[in-house]
Formats: sequence, C-alpha cells, structure tokens
Amino acid sequence: MPGPRVLVVDDEPDIRVLLQMTLGLDGFEVVGEATNGQEAVTLAADLQPDVIVLDLMMPVMGGMEALPLLLQSSPRSHVVVLSAAASHLIDQAVAAGAEGYVEKPMAIRELAPMLHSVCQN
Repeated sequence: MPGPRVLVVDDEPDIRVLLQMTLGLDGFEVVGEATNGQEAVTLAADLQPDVIVLDLMMPVMGGMEALPLLLQSSPRSHVVVLSAAASHLIDQAVAAGAEGYVEKPMAIRELAPMLHSVCQN
C-alpha cells in the first residue's frame, strides 16, 4: 500500500529529483512536481495530495503567494515549507497555514519525519 501522497514544489530540478528519490525510500509517493506556485495550485487541485512540500522563493509565483491558494484548492493537504528564505518569511508562512518548515540547505533526514508528523495530524 502506498504511503502519503506528496506534491513537491521547487524551482530547482536537482532538489525535486533528490526529494523524489529520498521520499520514495521513506515510504512516500511523490504524485506530482511543480516548478512554481502557479503550477502547484493547478496540480494540488487535480491531485489532492496528502502533503505539499513548498519552496518559498520561486519565479512566476512564489510560495507565499501560492500558500493560501493551495490551502483553498486542496483543503485537506498539509503544507510543509522547504526554503532558504529569511526566517521572517518562514514565520509568515507558518502563520498563513504551513504546518512546519525545513530550511535549505537541508538535512534531508529532517524532512521525512516532519512529513510523517504532519500527515498523522
């Protein structure tokens, strides 16, 4: 049985590949990837993932702008921020509905436990 379904949102292709491989090994199913917030909103509405891993600093539409739209288009999804953004932006994201964050450069081992934790809530 597949684990929690994840949408990965990051403009860096290497980060998306790393997350897909790592999360797959930790029992998650990466069901979609987006390179910006606009793509993420569309995919979240279609896929209704269990959790969205969201970068904040992206072209076209950043994560802060996308966050309320993601929560609206996929209300049961948990959002975890994965970003190198300044701490005040991360605090704003959590205040706006993100359930946690992991800072880049990340210790990839921190992400899977965080996702498991929010999926259990």
